[in-house]
Amino acid sequence: MMISTLPPLGSVLLHLAFFLQPASSDYTSTNSSNLHDGLQNCGCYVVDTGADSKSPEYFQFHRFFDFRNLAGGPGQYVQAPPLVNDTQDAGDEPLWTPNVLGSDAWSADWGIQNWGKNATEEFPVKMVNSPANVYIQQNDDEKNAFSWLTLRTTRLDEFQSAAEIESLQKNLNHVSMRMKARVVGAKGAVAGFFTFFDDDNESDIEILTDDAKDVIRYTNQPALDGDGNEVAEASISANKLPAWDDWQTHRIDWLPKNSYWYLNDKQVATNTYSVPRTPSFLVMNMWSDGGEWSGNMSVGDSAEFQIQWIELLFNTSGPVEGPPQPNDVKKRSMDLLEKREEKGCEIVCKVDGVKAVGTPEIVGLASGLSVSWALLVAVGMVSTFVSL
Repeated sequence: MMISTLPPLGSVLLHLAFFLQPASSDYTSTNSSNLHDGLQNCGCYVVDTGADSKSPEYFQFHRFFDFRNLAGGPGQYVQAPPLVNDTQDAGDEPLWTPNVLGSDAWSADWGIQNWGKNATEEFPVKMVNSPANVYIQQNDDEKNAFSWLTLRTTRLDEFQSAAEIESLQKNLNHVSMRMKARVVGAKGAVAGFFTFFDDDNESDIEILTDDAKDVIRYTNQPALDGDGNEVAEASISANKLPAWDDWQTHRIDWLPKNSYWYLNDKQVATNTYSVPRTPSFLVMNMWSDGGEWSGNMSVGDSAEFQIQWIELLFNTSGPVEGPPQPNDVKKRSMDLLEKREEKGCEIVCKVDGVKAVGTPEIVGLASGLSVSWALLVAVGMVSTFVSL
């Protein structure tokens, strides 16, 4: 019997209510458990990807994380919280919006990081990730009010206070991941949106505030060889793009043999070098360490990575907590996992060109014939399934 590992049960319980309730200050997410137009669940999701691809890609799971309607009313999150100060270098600072980012729903999907690293000759500024740099903001336009998730980094006298979030779904094995985001603030910082398992299995979108605002870096790691020299084919520095300090839709398609990068639905980069080979997870961060790559932020300056929503289409391999990582001493126990029988792909849905972002639409039915997910894998139309 073929069964597939679903995302953590904690968020599954909230999905249908997301569509039935008006905007509120409760964090929720959606996935393929949702019903569409009263019909059955989407069996799979079709994505047109890669200008050189001969066929579309199919993914088994869909997740949508919406941060646009988290304010209970005007003015709730208009002011950014105070900056971390020089005495707060332990990474144990409290959350500013615990009603959202400390909720059970949030904690079922995401982990806010608090690790740090000491200064070195190559990276001269100590860096510490702080939960106080992850918070909710909103605009002050009552006619077009919306909120967003913010990751902030600030240069202090003694260290760089940074922000990082990791997904707890760590068995992503190929994914089309999108976000609507912008980066604002001072020079000398890096905003990252990427898949990660280790330094040799990582696919990045990186926005450097030292760069011109029409430049974005697209990289498959490792970007350096064993001698510390740059690998020319690892990274693409795309230019003449829409400005990254305006709201744009960014996307990575990590497929078995290719990585594709999109901006506002237009393919802007592709690479076959070091395409990740291991089940991975999603990371978002905002940081600096004073090194050559990030640049050196002036003391007192800050920059922000602001995200309205994140959408994931993915296949899985192995348990949701992912394979063992190098030097991995302790992993979060995922006690609540839901498994389902492999139902096949009776209903094909799309997420591109839909009326409402995050809400898939049906594009085809199998006319009474269930197309087996295992068969789609066998003929190469999808890349991975789980057999347990």
